[in-house]
Amino acid sequence: MNQPGPAAPTDPNEDAFVAWAREHAVALSIPRHDDNYDDLAFIPGVIGKRRVIAVGESAHYLYEWNRWRTRLFKYLAQEHGFTTFVLESALVEGRLVHDYVAGADHEWDDVARAINNVWGVWAELNELIRWMRDWNADPNRPRELRFYSMDGSGNWMHARNVYAAVHAFAARVEGDLADDMAREIGPMVAELNLENRTEFAATAFRELIAAASLVISRIEQARVAYTRATSADDYDWGLRGAQILRDVIQALAQTEADFSIGVRQLWNVRDVSMAESLNWIREREGPDAGIVIGAHNTHLQLHPVREQKATSMGSYHAARFGRGDTLFIGTASERSVKGEPPRPDCNQAAYARLGPDCYFLDLRPAPESGPVADWLKVERPDRSNLRYQPVCAGAAWDCLLFHRTLSTGTVELPGFLASPPAEATGDLARFNGRYIILGFLAAVNTLDVRVEGDTLFTDGQDDTSGEVFPPYKVPLHYCADGRFRWSVWPSILDFHQAGEDISVSITTPGGAVYHGKRVGDAVWG
Repeated sequence: MNQPGPAAPTDPNEDAFVAWAREHAVALSIPRHDDNYDDLAFIPGVIGKRRVIAVGESAHYLYEWNRWRTRLFKYLAQEHGFTTFVLESALVEGRLVHDYVAGADHEWDDVARAINNVWGVWAELNELIRWMRDWNADPNRPRELRFYSMDGSGNWMHARNVYAAVHAFAARVEGDLADDMAREIGPMVAELNLENRTEFAATAFRELIAAASLVISRIEQARVAYTRATSADDYDWGLRGAQILRDVIQALAQTEADFSIGVRQLWNVRDVSMAESLNWIREREGPDAGIVIGAHNTHLQLHPVREQKATSMGSYHAARFGRGDTLFIGTASERSVKGEPPRPDCNQAAYARLGPDCYFLDLRPAPESGPVADWLKVERPDRSNLRYQPVCAGAAWDCLLFHRTLSTGTVELPGFLASPPAEATGDLARFNGRYIILGFLAAVNTLDVRVEGDTLFTDGQDDTSGEVFPPYKVPLHYCADGRFRWSVWPSILDFHQAGEDISVSITTPGGAVYHGKRVGDAVWG
């Protein structure tokens, strides 16, 4: 009879960290309803006098992180005077959401469309936006709540939206400025995007960046006149929009053709711009406002991003504006949304050893020397979406929020994305196969498609991104507009047939389209 071999040796520093963390972790749950906030009674002791609470997420579109941030903001708004929620979504387009929360009479479809980066289709976030609007509608409210986005514009894939916003402001304040923008910036911006950026000459980019920078300077110089022509609020948005216009152009200009290298350049501009936007929000709302930020771990962490060591928003903001008033909370899980266990050598494997299925851990009281400190100082693999990047936990975060398992958020499709179910024509088996789809940030996405009975299924188990389609097996439904949809995911899939060749395109709610081709048979688990 075979006897089991000896257990693999453990890291004594990890053992010391786990023992220390077990004594300090606060066991939690993430309730689905907000009948009371008794489980968050420990939070005031953690945040102290800090007025900016940055809460990350290990992957986008997940129920647990969206729900906990919503709950945290409600609690802090009601009990501790917080006023402002900031999201990793486009600042320029997001002005419409800001105004909606303040009471503007916008249609919900327009609001959802303005929450880009594929955010405006998840019920957990939308519930917070509506709650903030209802709060502001109460004449007896103790203070007004504000909603901002802090990312750039157009998912950093184009500058058309931000150009339109700045040009509209220019047309209101000075005809010559609007005419100069239309002549010097408009034509190239209309054509330029992330996919075709390498087709434009360096000299054209230099001229475009110079023209955008001059627009910023002209707006700054004419502050008094432009404010008088509009309002102080419109002037603020106009100036910040012009700065973001320059940033988006700059990102497209310097992102190398080889995106495995160019991702660092785009990321650097993007995250610096987000840090500047957060500072802009803080200046508008004042130092005592109380802000909760929702963004991906890779933007908030106080540590370089990915193998390319790109600049994170958190690290830049801390270095540029100071970190004494900001608490950085990272999120982690044992299992990915696909149910995968963690790599044995990663941070998540250690977090999973503590015991509770959900807990909050403040890392700041950890010993400054000895084995616990030594474990926290080491850079090791850390799960981000469905991949790993090197992260030093002690350098990246003040606190950790852990949940053992993860689930996809609740889809709430706005009308412009919805279509009623219909009966598909033809043999669905013709779509069977494995498709390779190139995704955002150079991810290679693998989608398997196969018909079972009368139903078409997709399986993204081998996917490495988790941001384009469901990374697990799920039915795909044919709809009246001739396109396919998932009930658990907001993207839309189209099949394209040319003879025997089948290709696909997947459109996300933000308007990004990813293309793929069939490369062989589906690999079915």
